Amino acid sequence: MSARQFRARKSVAPLVLSALALVGASCATEPEAPYYGIHFYPPAYSYVGRQHTPTATATSGLPVTLTLDASSTGCTFSGGVLSFDSLGTCVVNANQPGDATHPAAPQVQRSISIVPCPPMRAGLWTSPLGPYANVSVSGSTFYGTANLTALGFGVHPFAGTVNCEVASMTLNGSPILGWLSPDGSTLSSQYSGVDIVLNAPPELPAE
Repeated sequence: MSARQFRARKSVAPLVLSALALVGASCATEPEAPYYGIHFYPPAYSYVGRQHTPTATATSGLPVTLTLDASSTGCTFSGGVLSFDSLGTCVVNANQPGDATHPAAPQVQRSISIVPCPPMRAGLWTSPLGPYANVSVSGSTFYGTANLTALGFGVHPFAGTVNCEVASMTLNGSPILGWLSPDGSTLSSQYSGVDIVLNAPPELPAE
């Protein structure tokens, strides 16, 4: 390589590096502006007969006004408390008006589905991990036998009552709580520190 070629390559290198730096700068992600608005996170669903007191805050620190949207069905809003009276969809609007210092925040609208209490189904409840339970149901009470041999706990009778999604029962002399999923397809509980989820038998068709 001649001295002239070496000097030419040497002079080109800074130009290449400068071009790469410009490309990198143009591809850099712009920092996101901090969120300005309303934080409002009511539950996605609730059960008929329940109540909920919604709360919301604004990043501005200004108060947020909550109102029931005209499209709502199955609920009422009084004294800051939502009452879920029947099946439907409760739609709540959150607004933060502006003041001399802060602009008004964009409205936030949330929907709460009002669903019936899940059923406690009679029949064989099973788990992929091996436990299963034979459940009989009479009104709000249920009873049967749970086979927890796969978990090392043997076979035990149980009995309890269900209040909407909460199942209160006694298993092997120990009081435990279980929770039904909204559609009644699973029952989650814990026994001796072990989480147990049972899948319900198929729902019988309505007669």
